[in-house]
Amino acid sequence: MSVSSVLEKLKATSPAALLVTDEAEVDRLYRYWRLRILYSSFLAYAVFYLCRVNISMALPAMEQSLGYSKTQLGLIVSLLQIAYGVGKFGNGILADRTNPRFFMAFGLLLSGLTNILFGLQTSLMVLAGLWLLNGWFQSMGFPPGARLLSHWFSPSEHGRIFSVYGCSHQVGAATVLIVSGYIVQISWPVGERWQYVFLLPGIFAVFFSFFLFNRLRDVPASMGLPPVEKYRRDVIEPAKLDAIERQSGAIETLRKSVLNNRYVWFVAFGNCFLYVARYGALTWAPTFISEAKGVSIGKAGLITAFFEVMGILGMLSAGWISDRIFRTRRGPIMAIYMLLLSGSLYGFWVAPPGQALLYAVLLGLSGFLVYGPLMLVSVAAINFAGKKAAATASGFTGLWGYIGATASGVGVGWAAQNYGWPFGFSLIIGSGVLSAFCFALTWNVLPRFTEKS
Repeated sequence: MSVSSVLEKLKATSPAALLVTDEAEVDRLYRYWRLRILYSSFLAYAVFYLCRVNISMALPAMEQSLGYSKTQLGLIVSLLQIAYGVGKFGNGILADRTNPRFFMAFGLLLSGLTNILFGLQTSLMVLAGLWLLNGWFQSMGFPPGARLLSHWFSPSEHGRIFSVYGCSHQVGAATVLIVSGYIVQISWPVGERWQYVFLLPGIFAVFFSFFLFNRLRDVPASMGLPPVEKYRRDVIEPAKLDAIERQSGAIETLRKSVLNNRYVWFVAFGNCFLYVARYGALTWAPTFISEAKGVSIGKAGLITAFFEVMGILGMLSAGWISDRIFRTRRGPIMAIYMLLLSGSLYGFWVAPPGQALLYAVLLGLSGFLVYGPLMLVSVAAINFAGKKAAATASGFTGLWGYIGATASGVGVGWAAQNYGWPFGFSLIIGSGVLSAFCFALTWNVLPRFTEKS
């Protein structure tokens, strides 16, 4: 495939020449394609996570096998966060103007290939460079998914739909944590055990990318369907609906809908601190449990998986509560969950050694509380900026999130190496409190172009 053909496929599909006007046919097509888009995006992002969170379980084995320090390995982790954050912003702008079907599948293909190469290397510089590339390719996953869902589902559904989509985080991460915990304990006939933590997910991702390309399509207009607001009969003035559907230039969209929107900034800052807490717990929990709590690395992976599994319930509950109880206001539930998260992480830190069940409960509670706001960050950003800036707004808040993740990767690893775990956990817990404060600043804000706005 030539470069020109790749670029041609990346272009957004033009609106269909023939519009579907029969209401029964519109309803049938929307029902079919909404379900297909949702489950395809869900499975795709879960597979993206197989090729990203796998490094958490490989870190102890890499430290032992390759002789690298926690600070060096933390740097590799942080390089992905840097590339992912910058890439999520840049690819967010691109995703609003490209065909998400090809964009998402191509990113997954490249991430899978990078994982395969990573598993075949031992040089610190090469590993760092490959994981940096993986971060960029990983950033091609969420923005096109956000674009698709914001066009196929209306704002009144976003809390629940994005909570389902967000559960793909947990499905992918929990799967790779559990499976990788056993992979690193198997004596493989060739190579080191940690290498298979990258080789096997990478191979699976390559094959899945072709399935994804078959399943996805572009926005409703490309298939001759009316805007989802008309299909759902949402109460929106015609002039406002025209404003929603009108495509502005990339710079104008970024300036008007994102950079000049103070509520998007509040969410972005809150996301920055949220990611310090999230990745501080997720990345270093297996190492902390095995070193400070006296638990085997295999069991530590299983315990950490509760962080992801309970995150599913956290996302579903936060989406439902924000849609139904807070009437599409996302700020209240985000602030409340993050404040409670700080308390649960403190309990995990000070829990006595040898209490594996207690660690699982506290990490599960922490996952429940952190993933609810994590999912709502993108929902809030999309709601505040409007669906034509969906991927751009999601990418912008994601950029700030991965600034926090970068600080978490290097910062917590450096703190644990030089000052012990108490200092590292103080950084994580304090970030949870600051995140809650930022989200509270959006307490009464409703989505753009709703009936009340």
